[in-house]
Parts: sequence; structure tokens; C-alpha cells
Amino acid sequence: MKGTIVTFLIFFLFQGLSAQETKKTPLEGDNLENQFQYIITKTEKFQEYQVIKRSLLYKLKANSLDTIKNLQAEIKSLNDKVSDLNSKLETIQSKLNETQDKFDTVTKEKDSLRLLGMLVTKSAFYVIIISIILGLIAALAIVFILYKRSNVITVKTKETLVNTQEEFEKHRKWALEKEQKLSRELLKEKQKNKGVI
Repeated sequence: MKGTIVTFLIFFLFQGLSAQETKKTPLEGDNLENQFQYIITKTEKFQEYQVIKRSLLYKLKANSLDTIKNLQAEIKSLNDKVSDLNSKLETIQSKLNETQDKFDTVTKEKDSLRLLGMLVTKSAFYVIIISIILGLIAALAIVFILYKRSNVITVKTKETLVNTQEEFEKHRKWALEKEQKLSRELLKEKQKNKGVI
């Protein structure tokens, strides 16, 4: 029975110690605002002054310095992250600019056609092609008109040639007949003259 009582006593003693170990004051791990509030409530008053125990003040100082050190480390870490993010942002921005330039080039090439080795926009290309086609149609119309005119002139010239040849033939026949007639008359006259002489 004595053993069980001793065991219970030891058990309760360890429970009390562990409870004391886990019980923390606000100066151990609370934020600075709560730590200052705790110190204000735990101070003693002397006339119109507050008296703070040095141990509490040193603990608050150490906690404040640790908090400041942690905040400075966090600020440095955040500044490093900001610098890293800024460098990544600059890299991404330069890649974006490069990609935009490539996109603009591809878009320009897509919206353009090569004509005689030069890059021409599609609308200008279509205007040039339509101008060439209209020019060829106009040239063809002019050539056709000139051909028709030449053909009419050729037909008239052939008709004139045929008429002239017919008139020439008539005139040749007439001249031949006249020459023959004159030859006969001359021969008759010669014969007359021979007979007279």
C-alpha cells in the first residue's frame, strides 16, 4: 500500500513539474505588444512611477532585439526574393520583347507576299497584280484595235490593188489593142507609101 501511495506522489510530482514546464509567461513567445502589456500589468507603482523588475526588462530587451533581428532577417530575405523576382521579371520581359518582335515579324511575313524578292503587303500585292492585269487587258485591247485597223487597211489596200490591177489589165489590153491598131495602121501606111513610091 505504501508503494502505491509513493507511486501516486511521484506521479503527481512529475505532473506538477511538467505542468510548470509547459506553463509559459507572455514574455516567452508572445508578440511584443502582448509582452509590453504584460510588463505594464506586472509592474509595481511607486508614487507616480511604474517600477519594472530588471529581469523582466532584460527579457523584454532580449525579446525585442530577437524580434528586430528576425524582422531584419525576414526583410533581407524578402529583399532577396524581390531582387530575384525583379531579375526573373527582367528576363521574362526581355523574352516577351523578343517573342513580340518575332511575332511582329511573323505577322508581317504572314500578311505580306514576296514580289521580285521584295516583301510587299497583300493589299499592295493585289493592287499591283490587278494593275498588271488591267494593263495587259488595255494593251491587248489596243493591239486588237490596231490589228482590226490594220486588217481594214489591208483589206482596203487589197481591194484597191485588185481594182488597180483590173484597171491596169484593162489599160494594158487597151494599150495593146491601140498599139496593135497603130502598128497595123503604120504597116498599112508603110505599104501605102511603098506602093506609092
